[in-house]
Amino acid sequence: MGPVIENYRTEKKVKTEEAEANNNIPASDTASSGFLGNLLVVPMDGSHWVGIKAIAQEMGRRGHRVTVVIPEISMRMGPGKHYDTVTYPVPYDKAHIDSIMSSLKDMMEKSSFTEKIRKGFSKMQKFTGFMHTTAESLLFNVSLISHLAQQNFDAVLTDPVAPTGSLIARKLGIPTINLLRGLPCSLDMKSAGCPSPPSYVPRFLTRYTDKMSFQERAFNTLVALLEPLLCRLLYWHFDQIAYQFLGEEVGIAEVLSESAIWLLRLDFTLEFPRPIMPNVVLVGGINCNVRHPLPEVRAECTSWSSGFHHSCWLSWSL
Repeated sequence: MGPVIENYRTEKKVKTEEAEANNNIPASDTASSGFLGNLLVVPMDGSHWVGIKAIAQEMGRRGHRVTVVIPEISMRMGPGKHYDTVTYPVPYDKAHIDSIMSSLKDMMEKSSFTEKIRKGFSKMQKFTGFMHTTAESLLFNVSLISHLAQQNFDAVLTDPVAPTGSLIARKLGIPTINLLRGLPCSLDMKSAGCPSPPSYVPRFLTRYTDKMSFQERAFNTLVALLEPLLCRLLYWHFDQIAYQFLGEEVGIAEVLSESAIWLLRLDFTLEFPRPIMPNVVLVGGINCNVRHPLPEVRAECTSWSSGFHHSCWLSWSL
């Protein structure tokens, strides 16, 4: 990655002797497509990191150049063997992160819809405040953004729960690839242009299915009408950050609507039916561990002399 630049650090994790020794990549994996890209990854912390890390590792293993930008203090994020890591300073410590995460534990407890909204909104405000601080630490780090602009990245892979990566992609003029489970107030579906008929697409926190009574459909429609207001309340600070960072009057919804690909960690067999656009791809299970085949099972039976009774047992070949 070159020399260390003021206000951020680069950690070279690819071109080491150990990595070269263990990175036996078949030529077909890296050269079959005839293209080796330069990917910038702006991940989200916590469980969101698991899926993005898997993609970053695999892309790097196949020969693409992958650069992951993370804060110096985080819960799970860190360096890997097949990608470069760039860190930037943040004005909080690990204890502050732990306190915020502990306050979110009871958000999904069983309660009434209004109680979920009341508790959830106050907790989300605290969490989004933390995301704002992290985003500002990256976006307004002038030397780091300038350095990223000089790297000629082909695309940005990010989790738009914190739309920092989407803002950087717009600043650099490159495509955005989103990997996510979903966004509050269905902002992901709205930004991707996916229709969401309230007659059979249940809204978040309603606990409805696609089979709703007339009363449930009416309430679901009311929630759908209120979603833009909720989005405005949740993302107004990011709208201000976008204006300051990009120097133009543009909101987060518009920035997200320019995304090239939406990779949703969903599976159609586990979701209620709904229309999606061609650039929305369901990749449920992408972060699951690779399982080994089941061991061979051999059944052995013996019959008694009477010919009417049998005894069988199973043995596993490990």
